[in-house]
Amino acid sequence: MVLVAAVGSLGSCARVQEACGVVAEADSLRAVGQAFTDSVAIADAAEALYPLRFVYPTEYAHANYYYGRLLREHGDHPAAMEAFLRTVHSRTRDHAIKGRSWSNIANMCRLAAEHELAYDIYERSAEVFLQAQDTTAYYYALNNMAYELAEAKLSIESLHLTNQIAEECANASVLTKLWETRADAYMAARKYDSVLFCVRQLQLGGNNEPTGILFMAKAFSYLGIQDSAVYYAQMAVERTHSWFDLNNAYYILANDDQSKDKEDVLQVAADRSDVQKLIEIRQGQLSQATQLLQQDLNRKPDLRWVYAIVGTLCVIAVLITLYVRRKRRQHRLISQQIEDEKRNIIVLKSQLHLLNEKQEHKQAELQASVEKLCALLLRSDNLHEIGWQDYPAMCEEVNARFNLLIAKLQMKGIVSERELRLCVLTLIGHGRARTAELLNYSPSGIGKLKDMTAKKMGSTGKDLHDFLLKMVLDE
Repeated sequence: MVLVAAVGSLGSCARVQEACGVVAEADSLRAVGQAFTDSVAIADAAEALYPLRFVYPTEYAHANYYYGRLLREHGDHPAAMEAFLRTVHSRTRDHAIKGRSWSNIANMCRLAAEHELAYDIYERSAEVFLQAQDTTAYYYALNNMAYELAEAKLSIESLHLTNQIAEECANASVLTKLWETRADAYMAARKYDSVLFCVRQLQLGGNNEPTGILFMAKAFSYLGIQDSAVYYAQMAVERTHSWFDLNNAYYILANDDQSKDKEDVLQVAADRSDVQKLIEIRQGQLSQATQLLQQDLNRKPDLRWVYAIVGTLCVIAVLITLYVRRKRRQHRLISQQIEDEKRNIIVLKSQLHLLNEKQEHKQAELQASVEKLCALLLRSDNLHEIGWQDYPAMCEEVNARFNLLIAKLQMKGIVSERELRLCVLTLIGHGRARTAELLNYSPSGIGKLKDMTAKKMGSTGKDLHDFLLKMVLDE
């Protein structure tokens, strides 16, 4: 019997050592940017380390984290949620692995459209990354919080948080990623020109991921520029692996692509239907996963172990007290920093409200200034104040006086000299006869020219003046 027990003990030790070796291999691969793909080995490692999770807390936490990642890739989201929860509840002092686990949990909440819950979990991950002193991961977590605010249509709060990150963080990758979040916030606010600007900044930073491309497609679709919307939607389809992105891109292709015949439209609709079925199946699993999370967050702790600890404390109370005091000293600074950050967010929200009021006042002053300038130019004989006779000089003057109007028009596809001059005269308020005279154009054709120019921007000839004035006032 003793021999059998000894053999069993040796076999158990060998299995634990093998499990630790598997975890070490997964850590080494992650350090060089590669993924561990042996799901059977990592599952066995997590199982082998479970009885000794208090002896090998870090190895146990890492094994469950890698197992959770592989389960997510294979679409088993409820099992993945359980693996990540085992990681965050482990006794490891590796806060970075807990932060990454909370981040994965939050991402599953995002996919399940539980944005409020996702925001709360990303906030937890930010706090844990701060404990790990991983400032880059901390600011990525804050950016994810801002993204969830944008998804919840809280555009002002989202943009405020991205601005706070930009002021505090110097990491180029984080700063580039902020443009994607800002694009989402502006999309929620229906400021589609700002969406396009943010995506261009995102791409200038080297980020050409399908998410930004789809933002462009959606923005152009809402602006009524269907050719561009279809172009970028097709590009997104070719590059993305996200079912949500494919669903949105197929919608644009089905509704905005006027070149497709009925059969092609039906095919796109069928492809979108297939994607929606896949999303529906995954949403069911994600819903189960978020239910497991809610149960875990609401679960009352089992206090039986507390009674055992209390009995032990009667013997080693002095040692435990000293240990707790030492740990409190170590964590006091980080906890204070977290509280300070929370207070700063509250103060900054109040400041943002005041800034918004100032911005509204500034907009009113700007509109009055523009209208006054237009009235002065309307009385001018030859518009020499804006260099009318010298086209390049005129463009420069109009950009300087009217908040980059020429540049904004060119971004919307108004590039010909005649169309740009027409827009300037329309903004100033000249009538058809005077416009025809200054453009050296037939008075009978001015109306048609104005309609064609306005249509390119998604407006009408009748509304062109107000449309141009709004462009001038937009930041």
